[in-house]
Amino acid sequence: MRLITKKSEIKEILEKCFVKYNQNGLNILVTEIHLTILSNKVKFPILEYCAEIIYKTLPENQHILFCDKIQRLKTEGGNVLLGIILQKRLNCDFKQSIEKATEYIADANIWYVCDIIGERVFGYSLLNEPKKTIPEIKRLSNHKTNWVIRSLGAGTHYAIKKGLKKEDVAIMFEILLSMANTQDKEIRQGVGWASKTTAKFHPDLIELYKENIQNKEQVANWFRTKIDIGLNRNSYAKRN
Repeated sequence: MRLITKKSEIKEILEKCFVKYNQNGLNILVTEIHLTILSNKVKFPILEYCAEIIYKTLPENQHILFCDKIQRLKTEGGNVLLGIILQKRLNCDFKQSIEKATEYIADANIWYVCDIIGERVFGYSLLNEPKKTIPEIKRLSNHKTNWVIRSLGAGTHYAIKKGLKKEDVAIMFEILLSMANTQDKEIRQGVGWASKTTAKFHPDLIELYKENIQNKEQVANWFRTKIDIGLNRNSYAKRN
């Protein structure tokens, strides 16, 4: 297994892949990317750069078809490609990007699919287009698949960490609170992650919602534990 650590390396590999694409079409491109990139060890920032090149090089009408084929391969790195390509498409087709991210995550067979795509699509969209994205997250918080709900937590964590405005964090925290009584392991993981980040960056919001958080009929102990961890991290950061 080859270790790929440089943008220059990935660019050279991709150029060869696209030569074969120009000769033989999309299926060959997917096969070559699978063999030469996704079957090797590639750091996520390099994969993100790879996805940007693919997005720019492939005709727009083949983006989703390419993503569908990559998703079926079920590789960890493939999720980075999916996340970035869908992220890039948010401006031209917001609805389709959200729907495709949801579809791929719902079909997950392991936790990291949720987190990789959730941060890069839901998180990025929430950070940059909160008014459009919050209603989608609220809708998806009732999704039948726990992987999808976990991914919303990953996305919310990303957006808060990157500077989501406080008024939008408050709305998101109310959505998190609506899921704070679940016992599903995957949902707890995502919701707990986002709640911990809320407490770390916005302890004043935790004070504001203190009564809701302490409601033991509606909020499970695991949620309060995550909040406490976040508050402790906030205190530790202030000391340093």
